[in-house]
Amino acid sequence: MAEKRLLLDPSTSESEEPEVHMTRRAGGVLHAIQHRPLPVSRKSVLGLLVSFTFCYFLIGRTGWVNVLDLDVLHSDNYVTVQHQSTVMDVEPEPITETNPSVPKGFLVYSNSCRIMEVDPYKNEVMRHFKRIKYKSCQKLTPLTQVKFEAKSQKYLLSIDGAAFGRYPVGKQLHCCYMSVQRVDEMKVKYTKCQTFKGSILLPDSAEGIIVKCDSGGRQIYINGHATVPVKEAVQQRLRMASEADAKGYQRPPSVLMLGIDSISRVNLIRAMPKTAQYLYDNGWFELAGYNKVDDNTFPNIMAVLTGYNLPNAMHACSPFVVGGLDKCDYIWKQYQQRGYVTAYAEDAVKINTFNYLKKGFKNPPADYYLRPYLSAAESQLDHTTVNGLVHCLGYLTAAEHVYDYGLEFTRRFLNETYFGFFWTNTHSHSDISQTSSMDSYMEEYLRKLVRQGTMENTVVVFFSDHGMRFGPTRATWSGHLEERLPAIFIWLPQHLRRSHPQFVRSLQLNRNRLTTPYDLHLTMKHILAISGRAEMESLGPAPDCPQCQSLLTPVSPQRSCSDVGIADHWCTCWEYDTISSTSKESRMLGKRVVSYLNNYVAEFRNGTFAKLCAPLSLHSIKSAFRAHHNALDPDEVHTYRLIFVTSPNKGQYEATLRHNHTDDSVKVTGSVSRLNVYSGEADCMNDFAAKKYCYCRKKKG
Repeated sequence: MAEKRLLLDPSTSESEEPEVHMTRRAGGVLHAIQHRPLPVSRKSVLGLLVSFTFCYFLIGRTGWVNVLDLDVLHSDNYVTVQHQSTVMDVEPEPITETNPSVPKGFLVYSNSCRIMEVDPYKNEVMRHFKRIKYKSCQKLTPLTQVKFEAKSQKYLLSIDGAAFGRYPVGKQLHCCYMSVQRVDEMKVKYTKCQTFKGSILLPDSAEGIIVKCDSGGRQIYINGHATVPVKEAVQQRLRMASEADAKGYQRPPSVLMLGIDSISRVNLIRAMPKTAQYLYDNGWFELAGYNKVDDNTFPNIMAVLTGYNLPNAMHACSPFVVGGLDKCDYIWKQYQQRGYVTAYAEDAVKINTFNYLKKGFKNPPADYYLRPYLSAAESQLDHTTVNGLVHCLGYLTAAEHVYDYGLEFTRRFLNETYFGFFWTNTHSHSDISQTSSMDSYMEEYLRKLVRQGTMENTVVVFFSDHGMRFGPTRATWSGHLEERLPAIFIWLPQHLRRSHPQFVRSLQLNRNRLTTPYDLHLTMKHILAISGRAEMESLGPAPDCPQCQSLLTPVSPQRSCSDVGIADHWCTCWEYDTISSTSKESRMLGKRVVSYLNNYVAEFRNGTFAKLCAPLSLHSIKSAFRAHHNALDPDEVHTYRLIFVTSPNKGQYEATLRHNHTDDSVKVTGSVSRLNVYSGEADCMNDFAAKKYCYCRKKKG
């Protein structure tokens, strides 16, 4: 029986504007309760106001008065989401292990790890959140379209007759297209513009095109189209693998990874409630205790794709050397080597995971690679920016280009085996509110995948790398936890649930256990192993997490962060108490960590940047916390978390430290987080690891 836990009372009908109040439940957690408005007379309202004012001055200002912010409590910001356990359509095999009940208010609860649940609607966050409506990039529908023809096995570019009459076409219309060709990660070139009338079959070499049309001597239309054309080498690989598969068995499952940057589990519920509700209601498996392993996108994605932590990834496939990133054995390579077709797409080319302050790939990393097309689109098409990133790109948002490409890739290879990795940044990277504009779109996108048949034989991972890393919400306690607990849901096809009921049971057990990107890496290897095309042993472990495992097997309920490669600074298992931020010990710890930052920058890359960056000093400590003692730690060692401000850059940082009271040694665990934006402060530094600690002595401009 599905278990439902109501976060908010059911919303009112659209015709009635709900009134929102705040109330406290047991434990002091604020919840928003929506009520239908009741008819109230003016005298009653006046009486209530007089009574409230009298009580206010009689008994003083109470703590809950702080939440009476009408902008914060606007009903449009609150949408009901019900957490619903996965409904199995088959009876699972008996498993002796049981999942002990998790106390209310916790996501994970054991002697080794206790992760608190965050209320999505806490006032400290909601005062910065405002739901944003989706807006189409163009009022007109595109004049051209592309469609793959089964008969010719080619894409047909054609003028859309239905849209034709809406454009200012004179006596004649002249249209041509240019194919986009990759030169390297930073450059593309174009073929000569090929004219066409009505329609034209595109060559297989055209993986992306830019179309231009003019009439009466002026350009009236420009747009781009990405395609997934036939590649003979890919077709041959698919044929050979299919012929080698055991006859009479289900085709091996494909894998589709859909990633959205900077979406915490909580902000998915807050900003994308329709999407979250769809996932809860339709048999997806949530991993509520999924904890990131490092600061930003690159190390967390490398953990998923390679099983390496940041230092070892930098050593094995340095992103600072041309061709360095090509050396790593990415999970999509392992699928490709075993007969799968692969694709990788990511929007916002200037901040792509493998390109921001990095060299990128020397060769295309997958069979189908969207970066060349998006580079051309950002250069050629009309575009707008939101929060410093490309938003509209021609007739679609930049994210929609990626999503459409993913939809087309999975449609084209519906009856084959594929591995697709599709990642978006533009609607989520810089603001907790912006992604709400894509909520209805994403819910419908998931439904399209179902209607297309994609879900019937595809393991789908809907996930993120981390929560919001900077901005006004980040310094709050909610923001601290959200940053470390990204959203993740996994879909298993029905035939896998029937043939492997233990997978279902394992994912149910793992919902409220500590899990990591390394586990997800091993899960992808497990899926490849059950294809029959590889043995799990031959695929290797997660190099930097020997104790990690596939999520299709039950993980230990007694896991700790140290067991699974999570440094104290990123670990959400700690429970903290607030301590004085002005105490002698807090000031001492603050000075020690600032000294650590200065030494880090001075020694970075053998002192290359030492003269470029001004030394920092401690300005103030905003808050300080001490962790409850861990049974595994010596009595003399205590763990602290500080949020502090430095001069002269007014940088706001968060650090986790271990202080040994016997020898007075202090150790900074993990890296130190930068909580506020530092654009323009560190342009002299071109390394992403040290950039957030550098305040350039000389500023550009």
